[in-house]
Amino acid sequence: MALSREVLDNIALFEKMGFDKINHVPVAQTREAMKHVPPSPNPTAVGQVINYTIADGDIPIRLYIPVGEGPFPSIAFFHGGGFSIMSIDSTDEICRHVCVDAMAIVMSVEYRLAPEHAYPAGPHDCLAATKWLIKNAPSYNGLPEVLAVAGESAGGYMALWVAQKLHREGFKLKAQFAAYPVTDHYSANHRSYDENKVGYILTAELMRWFWDNYLTDPTKFEEASPLREKDFKGLAPALIMTANYCPLRDEGKAYADKLAAAGVPTDYINDENVHGFLGSGTMGIEALKIASAYLYKHLKDIIN
Repeated sequence: MALSREVLDNIALFEKMGFDKINHVPVAQTREAMKHVPPSPNPTAVGQVINYTIADGDIPIRLYIPVGEGPFPSIAFFHGGGFSIMSIDSTDEICRHVCVDAMAIVMSVEYRLAPEHAYPAGPHDCLAATKWLIKNAPSYNGLPEVLAVAGESAGGYMALWVAQKLHREGFKLKAQFAAYPVTDHYSANHRSYDENKVGYILTAELMRWFWDNYLTDPTKFEEASPLREKDFKGLAPALIMTANYCPLRDEGKAYADKLAAAGVPTDYINDENVHGFLGSGTMGIEALKIASAYLYKHLKDIIN
């Protein structure tokens, strides 16, 4: 299939903005520019938005509470940005949609960014925040035992990483969702890195730069790559979405295949789109609805 006019226009816009070349400027410059991106003029209404800093670790989070009395399930959500850029503001509208459509408390996490805070600082923050949510969900009319993790791009990586760690510690998630996730270090040479190396916003060169910001010690590539985990048995049901025109496509599919091979109920969708589509444009909004419906389905048992 050919890319739609909507997607082609998005590619042209992002290339005009220079997003595919942000590895040519200091990370701080890109972060500062993103602070000036205007928020949605008509944000999706939720019951309550609470900004809070977790004392243990000084981790900023943002809670989105649905309308109603609950009790509500909870979703720990992690933003993308190649481990190096973006913030909870970047995915504010996505989290609002998920909160409403999945009828769940959504916690968005401001984890530490590379290169100042390289692996494993970011995922450790995400795990700590998720454990905080498990402990404190009742304070927000949530049930701690009814929890999912979700994220996109590097945030998808965080969601899958947290799911693995919680499983090892004996906590059973109800679901996990990752959109075009990073799952493997580029040294694995997945075919889509070459097929989609230029022309689709996230270039192979840019993704390698993101990884090099995040981790340069080759002795840790294995432990830092969720795809290289040895045992996938017993992990939570998963929805994995990839973009057909994205360097990360094949490692995302490989992750879904490993889950399925281990007997984990797994849904896999490869969208005719480019990296970053979740919640963007007609196709991206539809993908977000599918993801929210999936999370609702797996969390709905406790919704009144």
